[in-house]
Amino acid sequence: MPNVKLTYFDLRARAEPCRLLLAYGGIKYEDERIPPPWDAATTWATLKPTTPFGQLPLLKWDDEVLCQSMACARFIAREVGLAGNTNMESAQVDEIIDVIQDLINAGVKL
Repeated sequence: MPNVKLTYFDLRARAEPCRLLLAYGGIKYEDERIPPPWDAATTWATLKPTTPFGQLPLLKWDDEVLCQSMACARFIAREVGLAGNTNMESAQVDEIIDVIQDLINAGVKL
């Protein structure tokens, strides 16, 4: 089993597809949830400069670090056998992931 750590805010948002995929695959992982930026107890200001793009989520898989929520979700989907067996199935999986991203983006107004 890989050593996996998922870091995100204590919210159901951009990291939730990763959490669901990890649960589906039965992959044990450390679910590091930090208080959101507007919470007085947040550690985000300290953590942000240490992230590859100044963003969360971060997925640590053994000694490698991935960021960008949908890249992480696609990687986990491949690891747990949900990424499709053909190019068409892979494209259909990408289609679903992109719809999830659209729904998340619609809920997050910057």
